[in-house]
Amino acid sequence: MRKTYALFDFDGTLIHGDSIILLCGYAYRKRYIGLGTLCGIGWAALRYGLKCLPAERAKEKALRFLVGKSAAQLDAFVHEFFHEELLPRLRPQGIEAIAAHRAAGHTVLLISASPAFYLAPLKEHLGLADIIATRFATDASGTFTGECGDNCRGVQKALRLAEYLAAKGDRLAYATSAAYGDTLGDLPMLKLCARKVAVNPKRKLWRALQKEEGVQRVTWREP
Repeated sequence: MRKTYALFDFDGTLIHGDSIILLCGYAYRKRYIGLGTLCGIGWAALRYGLKCLPAERAKEKALRFLVGKSAAQLDAFVHEFFHEELLPRLRPQGIEAIAAHRAAGHTVLLISASPAFYLAPLKEHLGLADIIATRFATDASGTFTGECGDNCRGVQKALRLAEYLAAKGDRLAYATSAAYGDTLGDLPMLKLCARKVAVNPKRKLWRALQKEEGVQRVTWREP
């Protein structure tokens, strides 16, 4: 069955900046990690930026301090981080856009390269149908093992959505669906919908969208 979907990116779209950087900064301030670990994370981020380290490995290094945490410990950390860091940073116009789609009866999904485990609270808070994001492994007891699956960015966003729709037995209605993103990594997701919303877009994305139809550029303010 064809359904109208609204697809939202997270980092740079619903919030400003990179949420993994926010997470690591938060962990340092709360003394979950020391300065040496923080510098190591920064080095991994630099190597990723120079294309010397795959995104999956960079994320594993950034979140290594959580390896061995039980499900209860991880949930407590995520709860603190979500309420103290992510929730206050949500852009009001993004919240309003999600609410408008829900009111219109659209199925709203968050599709993000950020780790799924700390985005999970957004499902209830924003009334999302589901969250598709980068997966990290846990063992049978729920203990965080830190292995990263495919980075949910670029073409992976489209592939993961296709996997999700197939499991649901749904088809996305292109003509009535909308997607929101800010970087070139969101382009494959944006192309799935007739309405392509560039939120405070980076230059490369905006340039690529000049070839597309149904493009809207918006500026969302910070809370």
